[in-house]
Amino acid sequence: MACGVNNRMRGIGSALVILVAVLPACPASANEGKLVHVVRFTDYDLGPVEDWLQSKGFQFEQDAQRRNRIDLDVGEKSLVLEAKRRAFGIMPNESVNLPEFTYVEIDWGGIRFPEGASYEQGVRNEALMVFIFMGDERQPSGAFFIPDSPYFVALFLCHGDDKMNHPYVGSYFKKSGRFVCGDRPAEGQLVTTRVDLLEAYRVYFDKERDDDTAVSGLALAVDTKKSAGGGKASAFISEIRFYR
Repeated sequence: MACGVNNRMRGIGSALVILVAVLPACPASANEGKLVHVVRFTDYDLGPVEDWLQSKGFQFEQDAQRRNRIDLDVGEKSLVLEAKRRAFGIMPNESVNLPEFTYVEIDWGGIRFPEGASYEQGVRNEALMVFIFMGDERQPSGAFFIPDSPYFVALFLCHGDDKMNHPYVGSYFKKSGRFVCGDRPAEGQLVTTRVDLLEAYRVYFDKERDDDTAVSGLALAVDTKKSAGGGKASAFISEIRFYR
């Protein structure tokens, strides 16, 4: 995204509607770095879940606005996202802006994985995906009707034949987007996905290593549009941590 803060996430929700890619992540030990930012989903108290998430900077676009399609609930120390039918929803957050970063850690898990989901077989669906946007410069989407986007790495949990830590590329955003299966947990299992995000950015987008980029936003997404079983799926997320 090549604009100021107010424009940084503009059009991301509509652009991601057509995203069919997955990016690669590089495992790392975040204990080596200094914690610089945390997004917690463990501090819910009272009131509508939407208000709680909006207080953290999240917005609701596409089917994330429709509780009969994507339900939002709070489990024991986690946010639970449930696709009740075939759906696509995106929750962008432009309040996360980190000039320095190295690793990211995500505590999360899948409760019910989308039936038949497989990037290897072209069914690019996820119970939950975390997009991390880097830099302000928008790159071409590859289609005039889709807004351009900053570079991004999108992490998801797989349950089939997808390759872990492999950079999948979608039909659009071929230059700016990579998608990766960061973990393959059993249903209901809590895992911590660790990714050397800075190294991933350099390998995928900055092979000359001459660009000091920043994290410029993130988003949570659910996509079961092509899944069997009526598109039903669910996942949970407890925390996202950034280190430098």
